[in-house]
Amino acid sequence: MAGFLAQLGKGLADKWLALLVLPGLLFTATAVSAYRLGQAHPLDTRPLASWLDRLMTTPAAHHGSTVILATTVMLLASAVAGLAAGGLGAALQRLWAATGTRPPMSWLLRVRQNRWAGLTDCEPALRTAARQAISEAQNPDLTGRELVRARAAERQARRRHLAALRPLPQRPTRVAERFDATTTRAHTLYGLNLDLSWPRLWTILPDALRTDLTAARDAYTSAARLAAWALMYAALAVMWWPAVLLSAVVGGTAVVRSHAAAAVLADLIDTAVDLHVVDLAEKLHVDAAAPPSPETGPAIARRLTHPLDPAKVAAGRLPAPTSPVIGP
Repeated sequence: MAGFLAQLGKGLADKWLALLVLPGLLFTATAVSAYRLGQAHPLDTRPLASWLDRLMTTPAAHHGSTVILATTVMLLASAVAGLAAGGLGAALQRLWAATGTRPPMSWLLRVRQNRWAGLTDCEPALRTAARQAISEAQNPDLTGRELVRARAAERQARRRHLAALRPLPQRPTRVAERFDATTTRAHTLYGLNLDLSWPRLWTILPDALRTDLTAARDAYTSAARLAAWALMYAALAVMWWPAVLLSAVVGGTAVVRSHAAAAVLADLIDTAVDLHVVDLAEKLHVDAAAPPSPETGPAIARRLTHPLDPAKVAAGRLPAPTSPVIGP
């Protein structure tokens, strides 16, 4: 038991150090540097170097207690910054998955829909441009840099044409669109209400699938936390404008990671539903045929919202429940 507790403590300490202290320490150092550099000469490091030299030459800097106090303050400030990034990241996750029924996400949804309408109007021209780019990339006379540029132009033309062929956006973000597609898919194929069924389905999933889902969820959470750091770096631009550049780099990385993590997480949820919805029905003593059908989900919902009589369960008389299809 002592070894287990020691290993657990080590794991928690490593996670605390990786998630809170190290990113927070970098942010705290950047904030201090931004305060000392200012807006007048943001790239001139001499004021910062002079300030550090003055600190090192003070008599208090050579006392161990001062060093310990300064280290403690830096660690606490880093931990507070990390906790703030974690809380802001959780709020960003809710915004990313929002339905867009209320401002400001409804405004973002309107922007996406207007952009989609513009691409749809240009679809014939985009199709022609894609065909021309494909034809140019297949030219056997192109070599070297010309071939690389032609293939890059082909990929860009394909992406623009495919964007024009997508359906009208119904959610303010791509992440929300992907999660909504998973919810709609479960409802369409199996009549399943994921909000109601997922906590029960999770308990019967194999360990390997649960591990993959946990890893995908952690990756999605990490991307949201990275986006929170980007916003916090952007706030430093009030004191030091180059912080905007740091924010742009971190924010761009967070966006790419969030899209990839959301796609993996949604795919794994689809997999869990496809492979184990019948197992869930059996665990709940619901009559469900294999393969599952759109009637499976309503039967599960009926079982969860109207539990069976324990006496009938003990006697083996399990009536086939019926209910209308419950929306996602």
